[in-house]
Amino acid sequence: MCGSPKIVRQDPEADAKAAAEKATMEANMKKANRRTANSSSVLSGAFDANTKTKLGGG
Repeated sequence: MCGSPKIVRQDPEADAKAAAEKATMEANMKKANRRTANSSSVLSGAFDANTKTKLGGG
């Protein structure tokens, strides 16, 4: 009456990998957005890698 049943193939490992890649991309985008937002702040020059400070007795 209904015909042959459909066979649904599932690959949980591929689904998990795709979900992890999507989450990683979203997290990286959020970090990049925060980084660009922080670079426009008043203190952004204080965190320059080439600037040496004497904080901590260094």
